[in-house]
Amino acid sequence: MNLIHSTAATLMALIFTLLSPIAIAGAGHDHGEAAPQAQGTALPRFVAVSEDLEMVGIVNGKQLTIYLDRFKDNSPVNDAQIDIDIEGSKYKAEKHGVGEYEVFLKDTLKPGVIAITATIQAGDLNDLLATELDLHENKDVLSHRSSWKGIALWIGAGLFALMALGAIVRFRQQARTA
Repeated sequence: MNLIHSTAATLMALIFTLLSPIAIAGAGHDHGEAAPQAQGTALPRFVAVSEDLEMVGIVNGKQLTIYLDRFKDNSPVNDAQIDIDIEGSKYKAEKHGVGEYEVFLKDTLKPGVIAITATIQAGDLNDLLATELDLHENKDVLSHRSSWKGIALWIGAGLFALMALGAIVRFRQQARTA
């Protein structure tokens, strides 16, 4: 009789544990839409600043996009000649848009700290900007990002295994004493 009660209690606990992840609020009973989360990776970028100019560079494979503006009022610099030195390779930037220039690199940049120097001539303004770009290898992000439902399912499976083990041990102990 005692075995029946403990087995029934174990089964009830198991049922409640396994059904709890699906007991979530339905439509109209939740707290609204979840805030969207940005996903993806940001492209590597660098910034170089002087008293007169600010330059931001974004690396996308072999393409380098450079944004150039005046430091004091953030107005774009449109008619600049930009000679850029990346790891000893020299490039000339081509105007692409308002305050935007492009450089096409010979090879993709290798991971590590990369020295970048830009010589800029815009009208009567000459400036030399120097910076570094710290590139890291793309490490695979865990593809198994667990939601709370997945975690609850694993916890339920672990509890089920513990209860089953406990029931087996109790059954064997009772069988030995009988």
